[in-house]
Amino acid sequence: MSQLWSEINKVVNVLNPAYITSGASAVKCTDVVNLENYKKCTFLLTFGAAADHVAAVTVNAYSANTTGGSAVAFRYRTQETSDVQSAATAAATFNTTTGSAGATYIVEVDAPTVAAVATDYDHAYMVITNSTGHITARYASCVAVLSEPRYPQAILQTAID
Repeated sequence: MSQLWSEINKVVNVLNPAYITSGASAVKCTDVVNLENYKKCTFLLTFGAAADHVAAVTVNAYSANTTGGSAVAFRYRTQETSDVQSAATAAATFNTTTGSAGATYIVEVDAPTVAAVATDYDHAYMVITNSTGHITARYASCVAVLSEPRYPQAILQTAID
């Protein structure tokens, strides 16, 4: 008997739909996820339409369930006007595009990469920072899918502290 998708993937709502306000100083962080029991984390970041809104997206690694730590390398794909995804791109940050209603960014982080940043680092969170000169606010939401559990079981362990 094969496992259910929900037995091998843990879904965590890390950013309820939120209005990302205008101005370069506006920063929105997702909730922090604990990768201790998982090998991979995929953030699915979705934006509503805005005529003039660009945000820089980074992922930070840390040793605890608080914001802080350091930026971590990841791979990302875009899916903007259809269900066709872009090629995976390695990055430490990227900028979103303007105007695409329902634009989705798929950001993939490996637990070993998080752990390599510093001793005891096993938590990750996404940071969304508005770019200078882009003034229109925009809705955003994000879920994290933790996969490849280190100890598979029917009920996966929590990923939030």
